[in-house]
Amino acid sequence: MALRKYFKRHNIHAILDEFALGRISPMIILYLPLDERPCNLDYPQQIARLQPQLQLNVPPHELLGRKKQAANIAGLSAWLTEQSSAAQVAIVSLEMLVYGGLLPSRLHHETTETLLSRLHLLRALKSSHPNLTILASTLIMRTPRYSSSEEEPDYYGQWGEQIFTWGWLTDKAEREGLTAAEQAQLAEINGILPIEYLTDYRDRRAQNLQVNQAAIALVKLGVIDFLAIPQDDCARYGFTALDQQKIGQQIRRDRLQSRIQLYPGADEVGCTLLARAYGLLSGERRKVFVLYSAVGSQQIVPLYEDRPIGESVKAHILAAGAQRVSDPQAADFILAVNTAGQVMQEAWDQESKDITYSSYRNLNAFVAQLGDECAAGRKVAVADVAFANGGETELIHLLDDARLLDRLIAYGGWNTNCNTIGSVLATGILGVNGASSPLQHNLMAHLLEDGLYQAIVRQDVIRDVLPQINASYYDFQGQTEAIAQEIARRLLIALRANVKSSFQAVEVHNLLIQLPWQRMFEIGIRFELSAL
Repeated sequence: MALRKYFKRHNIHAILDEFALGRISPMIILYLPLDERPCNLDYPQQIARLQPQLQLNVPPHELLGRKKQAANIAGLSAWLTEQSSAAQVAIVSLEMLVYGGLLPSRLHHETTETLLSRLHLLRALKSSHPNLTILASTLIMRTPRYSSSEEEPDYYGQWGEQIFTWGWLTDKAEREGLTAAEQAQLAEINGILPIEYLTDYRDRRAQNLQVNQAAIALVKLGVIDFLAIPQDDCARYGFTALDQQKIGQQIRRDRLQSRIQLYPGADEVGCTLLARAYGLLSGERRKVFVLYSAVGSQQIVPLYEDRPIGESVKAHILAAGAQRVSDPQAADFILAVNTAGQVMQEAWDQESKDITYSSYRNLNAFVAQLGDECAAGRKVAVADVAFANGGETELIHLLDDARLLDRLIAYGGWNTNCNTIGSVLATGILGVNGASSPLQHNLMAHLLEDGLYQAIVRQDVIRDVLPQINASYYDFQGQTEAIAQEIARRLLIALRANVKSSFQAVEVHNLLIQLPWQRMFEIGIRFELSAL
C-alpha cells in the first residue's frame, strides 16, 4: 500500500529518479511464456517496460523451444527454482512447464503420469517460498475446423475438418439432437475417418483435460493463487465445448469461481497475468470504462470465439485484476472497443466490407467521442476488433485525421478479438501512469504490426512478392531474409501513406523484421523511435 500511495503523490519522472537511486525496491516477476513467439515472449516485456520499477525476468532463449520442438523442460524447471527466491510473483504457462510449449501440447506422446509429475514443481516452489504468488495459465486444447497440420498432428492436414465436424455433431447429438441431414453427415464421416487418428486425437485431449483438472486442484490447495483458462479457437459445440463444460463443472463444484477465470483467448494470457501481478504488487486496482463503437457491439460473436464480445470483455477485465465502472470520469482509462456493425470479416477483406459496417455502426461518431474524451484529459486505449487478424484501416485513418493516434495509451488489433482485448487492457493498466517513451514505442509497434502489417502489407507480400521467388505462406524456400527486408520496406511505405498527421515529433529508424515460425502469419518487429 505504501507503493500505491507513493504513485499517487509522485509523477513518473520522480519514480524513475527514486528507482535509479535504489529508494524503491523493484517488483520482481518471473515469467514462463506460452511459447517463444513475440506475442507471448516480447509483448509482456514491452508492457512491463511501462513501469520502471517492474522487473520481468524471462528464461534464457536457449531453454525455450521452437514451434513444434519442445522446450528444455528440465532446464526451465531449474531456472524457476533458482529465480524464485528473489521474486514476488511467478507467472507460469502450464503448456510450457508441462509440455514444453503450445504446439507440443497438441503433439506430445508423453504418459499422463509424466505430464502430471511436472506440476509437482509448483508445489515445491510454494513450499519453499510461501509468500510467492503463483499466477498460472492453462489452455483448453483447440480443435480447428479446417484441415491443416501447420500447428496440429500430421494427420490433421488431411482429416482436420472431419475431426472437427465429428466432434461438433457428436456433441450436438447429445445436447440437442441432429437433423436427418446431420445424422447422414456423421454417418459419412464415421465411414471414412481413420479410427486410429480419431483415437489419437481424443486420447491426447483426455490427457490435457487431466492436466487442467490437476491445475484446478492446485488452486483449491492454495498452490496456484489464480488460474486463467483461455480457450483457443473455440466453438459452440465440439471437443473444446465438451472440455469447457467439464472444467466449468469442477470449478463450480469446488467454488473456485473467484480464483479461476475461463474465457476465450490464448496468446494474450501472459499480458493479462502481468497486469494482474502489477495490480497485486502496486495495490492499485484499475478502473475501466468500456466504450463500444456500435449499439450492437456487445452482442456480436466474433470469429474463432463462442460468446458475445460483451461477455468476453467482462471476463478479461476481471482476469486482469481490474474493475469495470459505469462513469468515464471515475475511470483510470477508457477501453474503446471498435467492433463490426453486425457481420465480422477478416482484415484482409476490408476492400469488400459488409454493409453493416456502415449501417449498424457510426465510426465517425465513435472517433469524435474518443476525441472528446482525450480533450477532457481522460486516457484512452483502443481495442480494434472490427476485423479478425488485423486492424481496421478506416479507423486508423480517422484517428490520424483527428490527431488522436499518438495520444492513445494503447492500440491493438491483432489475431482474435480476445487476443487484442487482453493485450490492450494490460497495456492500459500499466500505461495509465507509464513512462512516455516506452508508451509511444508500444503504440507504434502495434500500429506497424496490427494496423499495417496484418491488415495491408501481409497480403501485398503474399500476392506480389512470394510468387516471384517461388515461396509460399508456409514455405519461404530459403528466402527468409529477403522476405523480411521486403516486409520492412513496405511497412515504412505503408506508415507514410496511412499515418500523415500523428507521430509528427518522432521517426522510425532501423526497422528489422523477424519471422519466428517461418510463415507469414506473425512477425517479430524491432525498431528505434527517435525524436525529430
